[in-house]
Amino acid sequence: SSNHKKGAYTEVSLVLAKQQWEWLEDMATKHKLPSISKAMRCCINCVALEIDDANAKQQHHQPSEKGCCQSSTNNMHEDVDVTKLVGLSREQVIWMESKQNDAVSVVRHCMEMEEFDVFGIIRCKTSIAKCEGAHDAVRNISEKYGKEEVEVKENIDITKDCGC
Repeated sequence: SSNHKKGAYTEVSLVLAKQQWEWLEDMATKHKLPSISKAMRCCINCVALEIDDANAKQQHHQPSEKGCCQSSTNNMHEDVDVTKLVGLSREQVIWMESKQNDAVSVVRHCMEMEEFDVFGIIRCKTSIAKCEGAHDAVRNISEKYGKEEVEVKENIDITKDCGC
């Protein structure tokens, strides 16, 4: 397969429309993220947890008409598809595989959301105390959004309800 280990992350080839890669780059710069991979990880966690939250509440409301991660005919394919390597955690790789690696829908969904909901909430696999980038993120978010209290979701597990 096209997965290569790199530190704590596995490098995965993802296909996105050129404008989606540009959006991820813009978001990484705007939110002081270290890389486009980090921006993609934020998107995956945001969408995966939103689906979990919706399932937990037994809501019949889908995040978009088709819900996330189901291909629709309007797949931004009028744009040029570009494949790049991004570093994902093991859980994110599993979650993406459960969605047929449909990165286009994940990123499209995030592009339609409020930026703050995607990049302004810290989502940690463990606790914020153990999260390497969390302290920088708290500082960046409070500076960017002028918030005293930064919303943090700890001990997240995006694979627990996805049937992986």
